[in-house]
Amino acid sequence: MTSEPTVRRISRVGVSWRLGVTLVALAILTLGQIHDTNDYFPLGSLSQYATPRDMDGAVRSTYIMADTVSGDHVRVPLHKDGVGVGRADIESQLDRIIDDPSLLQGLADAWAELHPDADQYTAFYVLRETTQLKDGLKIGEPTVEELTTWEVRR
Repeated sequence: MTSEPTVRRISRVGVSWRLGVTLVALAILTLGQIHDTNDYFPLGSLSQYATPRDMDGAVRSTYIMADTVSGDHVRVPLHKDGVGVGRADIESQLDRIIDDPSLLQGLADAWAELHPDADQYTAFYVLRETTQLKDGLKIGEPTVEELTTWEVRR
């Protein structure tokens, strides 16, 4: 004969705590939607999923190129193992970066700290590549626009 397991009820404190955490998470998610920001990630804006893409529109991609101490012109690795910042983070702060390119100094500092033996950066170029679409397919060659530059301070 097996005995029935004892049902243990959650205390009022436990219920209140869980309800409070849920309400805070919902408030953050709501603020992220209202302000259309990813600053509260992962509870930020979900607008990237809200609208369909125009099959005859344009695809824009932002990236950063850099000059190095040895004279090479390289693409900056925008991920956690590169400069510690992802491309989406750069794109979400793009207006601020264009207004104040000195914000890019943090990328040079992060690269130097994460990769002290690697070729260091001397200048950054923030670029936007635009590809035109027709019926969802690429037409022509993409155009590249330089949005801002920054000379790295040592």
